[in-house]
Amino acid sequence: MRCVPLDLLHISPLRPSAPLPWPPASAVALARSVGFVDPVTVRPIAKTGPQCYEILTGLKHWLLAQRAQLPTIAIQVREPLSDAQAHQLILLDSGDAVANPIAEAQMIQAEVAQGKSITAAGRALGLSRTEASHRLRLLQLAPSVQARITAGQLEMGKARPLVGLPASVQLELVQRLAWEKLNTRQVEALAKAYKHPGKNGSAHAEATPSLPAKDPDLVRLESELAERLGTRVTLAYGGQGRGQLVIDFDTLEILDGVLERLGYGP
Repeated sequence: MRCVPLDLLHISPLRPSAPLPWPPASAVALARSVGFVDPVTVRPIAKTGPQCYEILTGLKHWLLAQRAQLPTIAIQVREPLSDAQAHQLILLDSGDAVANPIAEAQMIQAEVAQGKSITAAGRALGLSRTEASHRLRLLQLAPSVQARITAGQLEMGKARPLVGLPASVQLELVQRLAWEKLNTRQVEALAKAYKHPGKNGSAHAEATPSLPAKDPDLVRLESELAERLGTRVTLAYGGQGRGQLVIDFDTLEILDGVLERLGYGP
């Protein structure tokens, strides 16, 4: 552990977009009187000139040192550290329990570009293979739709059905689900209508598809199975003791993840 000037430390670009945790006046007065603040955990930033560092944990200590006008701050350097590991530390430090799916998808994509498998890249973020594959598919969405996910204005479950649609249709459905308060199943039905138009070639989605009433117990079971398998599950029961269990998957990676959770292995 050593001390460095405050201007050598920088806020991480992986940090969730949120107001900075500026310290209260009482904390500033205490820091000035004792002449130091708690250490900050960092990792080196590769750049020319003086060695700079990216703040992983202890952002509030660095901000406190600024307000208290301290010349230096103690740092603990952690390396090597991947973006996925750094992201997890930053989330824990910020107390942000809800991760940014788009940022996670970009990190998975970067890890895969460097030769890692989707499974390994997802595991570093605490995601299953299926969850990691679903994150990657979000990067196929229009930039403005991705921005809504990042801002927390659009749930990932409602965004996933939009993958594969033209950007203009994605935006139309995003606006529509906001105005009409559509649930995930209705968004899926609308997206399906656009992807598989009727005989006249139109999207036949002028009105929200009306879904038949379903047994609440079946709906609850579908939700539980979908949560366990990481993908949409549909149960159809005719009341005569027969029915169907349909497990959706959009990519072979997602299918592999489902089979893995079902205990199937090569």
